Amino acid sequence: MQKRKRYFTIMIVPHSSEEATYSFRLPLFVGQLVVALLVIGMAAFFILAYTYRNALQDAEELRILRQANQAQQDEINAFAGITQQLLEQMQQVEELAEQVATKVGCSLEQQEEDEDPESRGATSFGETRVNLSRSNQDRVLDRVTYNLSVLQSLVPEKADTLEMLKGEVDEYTRRLAATPSIWPTRGRISSGFGMRRNPFGGGSQFHYGIDIAGTHGTPVYATANGQVSFAGYRGGFGNLVIISHGYGFQTYYAHLSGFAVSNGQWVKRGQVIGYMGRSGRATGTHLHYEVHVNGVAVNPYRYL
Repeated sequence: MQKRKRYFTIMIVPHSSEEATYSFRLPLFVGQLVVALLVIGMAAFFILAYTYRNALQDAEELRILRQANQAQQDEINAFAGITQQLLEQMQQVEELAEQVATKVGCSLEQQEEDEDPESRGATSFGETRVNLSRSNQDRVLDRVTYNLSVLQSLVPEKADTLEMLKGEVDEYTRRLAATPSIWPTRGRISSGFGMRRNPFGGGSQFHYGIDIAGTHGTPVYATANGQVSFAGYRGGFGNLVIISHGYGFQTYYAHLSGFAVSNGQWVKRGQVIGYMGRSGRATGTHLHYEVHVNGVAVNPYRYL
């Protein structure tokens, strides 16, 4: 009896009675080993599938973030190129003013100090004094000196203008980074901004954002740089993230299934802040997305 318990038999019975029946007798531990290998193989398959899914999701998030960063970097490079051109033009103006002053053999300060009209009839080049005709050459010198005066007065003005332009470019770049400009998630728009039929009863109501329907757990992205001013549960919004971007901009991300950020955290455009769900008052899995400008909800279509 003990010996039979340690073996099992596999029999092959053909359909035809004329053919012989085959049987195989195997030790019991072989069957247990096969079952264990099957269990290990299935577990390894599920682990690999889960890891592959997470890798694909991380790759997609990285692609979106790189795309947003590249667009912003291209705009910054364009403004940097314009600023560099202006700097080179300023340098050319200064060099031209110096070259003209050297060729005429006088400086603007010397010309301003010389108030005697008769003294303008001669100009010194080294140790040689050359008498200039008042009829033409003196007028040319006066015109050159006047142009130098204008150029020298314009150089500081241009420098101030360039500095002002640089400040405006920096300010524009900061405002651009704070302005919502990408889709907050992947999916289809199931409800737009404005008046709509109340999905929870009769009548109509004003919808202060847009609803983007998708699958549970789809990543939700910050649409601009800013600071998380709220991350938690809030009534009908369910799990809600509010980001304050500055310049009067705020964005709302509602009905999340989970959070990827916390209160007070600084985020960048394209960064994952949560995951799509149906928490709060929702009829299905979707993201409710709002854009507020100076405390007033506006149509998010303008910023997609």
